[in-house]
Amino acid sequence: MDDVYTEKHQVVYYEVDVSGKLSIPMILNLAILGSTNQSAALGMGNERIHANNVGWVVLQYDMQIDRRPKVDEVINIKTQAVEYNPFFAVRKFWLEGLDGEPLVTINSIFAMIDMQARKMIRIPQVMMDTYQAKRVKHITRIPDPQDITTTTTEPQGTNYHVRFFDIDHNHHVNNAHYFAWMQDPLGADFLKKYETKRVNIKYENEIRYGSEVVSYYKILPSVGGEVITLHQIKVDGQVMTEAEMYWQENQA
Repeated sequence: MDDVYTEKHQVVYYEVDVSGKLSIPMILNLAILGSTNQSAALGMGNERIHANNVGWVVLQYDMQIDRRPKVDEVINIKTQAVEYNPFFAVRKFWLEGLDGEPLVTINSIFAMIDMQARKMIRIPQVMMDTYQAKRVKHITRIPDPQDITTTTTEPQGTNYHVRFFDIDHNHHVNNAHYFAWMQDPLGADFLKKYETKRVNIKYENEIRYGSEVVSYYKILPSVGGEVITLHQIKVDGQVMTEAEMYWQENQA
């Protein structure tokens, strides 16, 4: 598949967490690095699209983690623009070992916005032609995360302040920061005991500089050794992001 972009990457010390493995936020950062480099190679880099006052925003990720690579490990980052309709685009990402071992698979849905009006616009046809994506009437949807309010227990909340350095070049909070806000309240004991195996995260609204964020979570009862956590991020009572995460007890 010539439309699959691949680049090698060596995991470095500042990309791992206390376990010595590539952190969840950095998994996303490397995935976006791959798509950014592919776009630049095709002449559709940020400089060009931002010159037209437009930019890509992610709406949802569904991430399956088979194994997180360790520090100093060399991996392949792969990505492909799969399909699109006038307003939404589906992109896949893979992290693989050099021997082809599947490490992480991510399905994602993106949209394009007017950078000033912060409103969704039609995706220019020339962009999708460049990526060789398949035009469809209805894109392949990702199921919504489980609603945190569907269980009877009350969610726990932790407050965070959005700093200047949390903002990226699209002028909103970098998507990877949401994972830190969601996972940090679970506490060190939980995060050391359990390994993330799947994440489904949906971005409802942009979070901007100076906002006061409340990160809510629930830990559901373990079933067959698997634990599910539900997450919701709010600003001034408005839901900004929702997620569900699947965990297994750490064996290493």
